[in-house]
Amino acid sequence: MNISDKMKTVLITGGTGLVGSRLTEMLISKGYRVLWLSRERNLHADIPTYRWDYRNNEIDNEALEQADVIIHLAGSNLGEGRWSDEKKREIVESRVRTAELLLERLKLIGRIPGTFISASATGYYGPGVNERIFTEEDVLSESDFLSTTCRKWEDAAFSFNELPGIRTVILRTGFILSRDSEAFKKMVLPMRLGVGSPLGSGRQYLSWIHLDDICRLYISAIEDSTLQGVYNTVAPEYITNAGFMRTLAKVMKKPFFFPAVPAFVLRLVMGEAADMVLSGSRISSQKIRDAGYRFQYDTAEKAITASLRAEGNQERGKAKM
Repeated sequence: MNISDKMKTVLITGGTGLVGSRLTEMLISKGYRVLWLSRERNLHADIPTYRWDYRNNEIDNEALEQADVIIHLAGSNLGEGRWSDEKKREIVESRVRTAELLLERLKLIGRIPGTFISASATGYYGPGVNERIFTEEDVLSESDFLSTTCRKWEDAAFSFNELPGIRTVILRTGFILSRDSEAFKKMVLPMRLGVGSPLGSGRQYLSWIHLDDICRLYISAIEDSTLQGVYNTVAPEYITNAGFMRTLAKVMKKPFFFPAVPAFVLRLVMGEAADMVLSGSRISSQKIRDAGYRFQYDTAEKAITASLRAEGNQERGKAKM
């Protein structure tokens, strides 16, 4: 990274989330200046925070005027609550309308950041469970809620190409593995109690990535000017839900013999959101690897081991306080 990279100001939406928090730490450690857009303005916080409210078309221009790079992570949590009509609207608008507001205001104030990087999700590829390996070149006609949301999300991101000279990068991400991931904690708890099991058939593929790898990929998207367009950001290992849970049991030295949680039970509990865990095909990360990225955690066993070790260190740290 050259001196000009070190001096760059990175504006992050959704900075308090799982990825945003860790990414902020890593950016600051590399010499970047980081700002957040959030509900409240607080310029004296550890991370200077500027206010925005997409529902009322409000945004603090001062944040945009300083941004060399914008990383758009904002979005209502997919796994929080059942997908009512209102929740679905919030899921879409918190991703799409926020991007539209950023673009509208940048045009209004005449500010063009060098790079716009947006999150997306492997839900883009639809709810199927098959042996097909999906790449970024696949054009799909899926019309389920998740794939439709992802298309709208990415269309909003690509609209930034209307700004002359900007570079737009979209990272399609899968399940994020981290000690701080609520979804991972929900997997660990039953396993800790000796009742871990696959979900549904267990044959669906789980596309995952360790938190540090996805954050390193965002940093690569800032620093490597050859990166442009869409990249699947998932670990290179293909593993089914049953395979992942079996690996988790192995790492935790726990039994793995309970019957799978039936799909109908998950649908009763989660409603339509159950599609996130009951479906999944293989997603290729060859494109980002061909671009030179090397995964720190390329197998589920490595990633799970690191996440559980980090969790243990965190618990020991709390006990000493």
